[in-house]
Amino acid sequence: MAESGGDGALQQLDVPPAAEDVLVQRIKGDNSHLLLMAFYSKENYSKKFITIENGFPIVLRDDGKDVDKTAGDGLYTARIPADVQAFRKQAVSLAKQMRASGYKPVRYVRRQMIMDPDAAEDFQTAQFDANEPVSISGLTNALGADFASESTPSSGETSRTAVTALATTPTTLDSIKQNSVFITNLAVVEDPTRTWNYCDQTGNVNGPWTFGTLMRQLASKDPLQIATDAQVSDFVRNWLNSWTVTQVINGDSSFARTLINNQIINPWITKSKNAGATGGQLDMRFAPFKLIAIVNRFDLRDGQKNGVPGSPLGEARFVFSLIKNDCTKSLPMTIIFEYGVNKPNTCEDKKAWAQQWVDLKNLTLGSSEYNQALQNITDQYSLCGTNTSKPNQSSLNQLRTNEVTLSPAPKQWEFREFIINSTTGNLVQSTVAQTPADKYNLKIVNPDVQRMANYVNQNRKDIKAGKHIVPLTWKGFPFLGANSHIIGPPTGNPPNVFHYDGTDSTNKATFIVDNDARANFSLETCGGCHAGETQTGFTHVDTAFFGKEAGLSGFLTGTAGTGGAIDFDGNSTNSKMTIKDAALRPSETSPKLRTFNDIKRRASSLKSFVSTTCGTVLSISSQLMFEPTNMVH
Repeated sequence: MAESGGDGALQQLDVPPAAEDVLVQRIKGDNSHLLLMAFYSKENYSKKFITIENGFPIVLRDDGKDVDKTAGDGLYTARIPADVQAFRKQAVSLAKQMRASGYKPVRYVRRQMIMDPDAAEDFQTAQFDANEPVSISGLTNALGADFASESTPSSGETSRTAVTALATTPTTLDSIKQNSVFITNLAVVEDPTRTWNYCDQTGNVNGPWTFGTLMRQLASKDPLQIATDAQVSDFVRNWLNSWTVTQVINGDSSFARTLINNQIINPWITKSKNAGATGGQLDMRFAPFKLIAIVNRFDLRDGQKNGVPGSPLGEARFVFSLIKNDCTKSLPMTIIFEYGVNKPNTCEDKKAWAQQWVDLKNLTLGSSEYNQALQNITDQYSLCGTNTSKPNQSSLNQLRTNEVTLSPAPKQWEFREFIINSTTGNLVQSTVAQTPADKYNLKIVNPDVQRMANYVNQNRKDIKAGKHIVPLTWKGFPFLGANSHIIGPPTGNPPNVFHYDGTDSTNKATFIVDNDARANFSLETCGGCHAGETQTGFTHVDTAFFGKEAGLSGFLTGTAGTGGAIDFDGNSTNSKMTIKDAALRPSETSPKLRTFNDIKRRASSLKSFVSTTCGTVLSISSQLMFEPTNMVH
């Protein structure tokens, strides 16, 4: 995690938030251009210009010059090329589908589902024809909706204004969710051509989705000289051995978890030795890890606008579960390989990348054709050489672990994060993203808790806007943690669930004054996201043994997961996971409710993006309304 302001000052790029509304207006006598306006209230953004790239550079201005009517009114205006009649026809058709399908406006703010009855569900044709500004935010939000388009581009549309996926084969969010966003199907994650069954010793030990192969690619420093068996063994041993000694990172101690010797290292060495390995070398045939999910995080694109390290095209991930050395069950430990997507930051390149994922919906999940198409995608980030500017030429952003298996008594779930060291080429432990050290969340009156509350209070505007990056240090003190523990119940009735908070209002110095800032800050930490803020029983992807598909949390699916999670709307069939504020704010009798279905959010975002062609009105509108997330979980 990059340091953000050593003296505690948040350093962020001067970029606007998601537009609050987008409007278009006809230009009298011009059928080849439109005026496009993005609206921002003054408290959210007040600079004079907004510059974006969407097939071509676009400058929207609020200085009262050129096409902008009034300086400082929050309407940022640009004149864009468009086939006006073709756009009108497409807008009218889409509005008709919205009405006919019973479409209910849903938008996502800081990953929460917002039912928006005030959203414009129609296209005001009369006002548009009268050269008046007309909102298209409702049409833009509907791009990710779960209904099929009936419109087709007119023959007169130019390539710049043609609409692609909206005008072709009907798609559903369900197929995108399972085929293109969050893939747990056993025919994929246990594909014998690409994965390895450590217990049965079946499959392909050198398959592209095996733990051993992914580690081998990380250990390699040159795609023309892939790591040998001995080198990948040294790479993995070095990583595992780091758990056996206490690490001090950013002034915070990450204490040794020596149970790793009996749970993982020693059984692995013994099995390898019995199979002929010498000198403590680890044979990847006995790596006790099973693939349980392949995940597309295109929704993390453009996070760098908020200062989040990573790719403009987001991430993609492999999730593994630890398997007990006697092969009787899975153990509560997940390992997640998280890769940045090393592609150019242009609309066309984003579209091409997103389209590869969406095209998977047309294939039978788990078929040989599907799995090969998926591998064609994963090879673009998992192989050594996919990012020559990063250590070991790897696209890995970080490797995260989430486990209680290695904990001494009393048992505590712990998160760790590792990066490839640019000097040694080894995996080394780093600070955990967006998460202060545990001492800042003791919920007692002391200088550390006061420091955390002070940070949230001073930065509440950026925290509520989803633009804050927890700094390495704050006011001269180390702030980010070396690891993170969930101390207390993850699920159940608030406030008796794990969450981040200061103390109550009787102690002003340690009280977080803004309810939403507290919730957003807590949600974006490791523990808050994996516990009380989402009613999640420690893992969003449950560990699973061979032959069993991994379960998912309610935060992801909209249906309460395992571990005593409570869906507070009492409806298990509406695909909405409703959570009470973990701190029972604003009051115990009337706590705020927040609703989640994050896989649907990701699928909607993906579908919306591929539903337009770069340079078109709705593509530009979609980009302006997209809200990058700084929540990395």
